[in-house]
Amino acid sequence: MQQTIQSFQDSFQTWGYLILFLYCMGSGYVGIVVAGILSSLGSMDIGISILVAFLGNTFGSSVLAFLGRYQKSEIFKYFSKHRRKVALVHIWMKKYGIWLIFINKYIYGVKTIVPIAIGLSKYDLKKFLILNAFSCGIWAVFLGMVSFFASEFIKRIFSAASDMPYLMPLIFIVFVVVIWFLLKKFSKK
Repeated sequence: MQQTIQSFQDSFQTWGYLILFLYCMGSGYVGIVVAGILSSLGSMDIGISILVAFLGNTFGSSVLAFLGRYQKSEIFKYFSKHRRKVALVHIWMKKYGIWLIFINKYIYGVKTIVPIAIGLSKYDLKKFLILNAFSCGIWAVFLGMVSFFASEFIKRIFSAASDMPYLMPLIFIVFVVVIWFLLKKFSKK
């Protein structure tokens, strides 16, 4: 069993950063969160993980903007079902301006549409690339550090709970109740 775990850690140290880069190209934030957790466990380095996530996210968003700008006819074929989202992003661009570039990294469902919509619009591409790089840096540092320190906190809770066996079921029950309450609250129209 120990040999299997060691083999997994060795292969993840080899391929983990490549997987993180590819996953973050698609604007996925789960990759940097998992990298932060694995960094706290000693399987990855948090600094390299943040850098790789930053580069992947910057590259992915930039490619989407360039595709929107220079391949409009091809993009319209794939986004014909998402015309309402693209129109909504254009309205948001007028309303929120550059703040949309910073906030879109955290909004599920529009984080890939925003760079394409910016590419389709007459927005200055150089300005977008600079603001996008800055927002990707903030995104990678914020999510990487939060997941790194949150996993350290959770490890301390589990180590303290191992001394008190009755505490783990209690934590699990509280967790389930909180999740149930949040789902109930946010699932109502």
